Amino acid sequence: MTAASLAEVLHLRDHAGPAATGRYEQRYGVLADAVLEGWRDQPRAAEISAEEFERLWVEARRALEALEPSD
Repeated sequence: MTAASLAEVLHLRDHAGPAATGRYEQRYGVLADAVLEGWRDQPRAAEISAEEFERLWVEARRALEALEPSD
């Protein structure tokens, strides 16, 4: 599960350094660094509305925030 935010990653990179960025990525995952190709060909792939994306993203953030940080 990934629920990273570009704005948060950039803020950490610019203001907190690599260690903080690494901790963030361990908790929330890593942002894609390229265009995702072929996702429509995957089983169960479907386009969703912006509202559904936001609902799922918030749900994922809550689930990841509830996990203990790994050291």
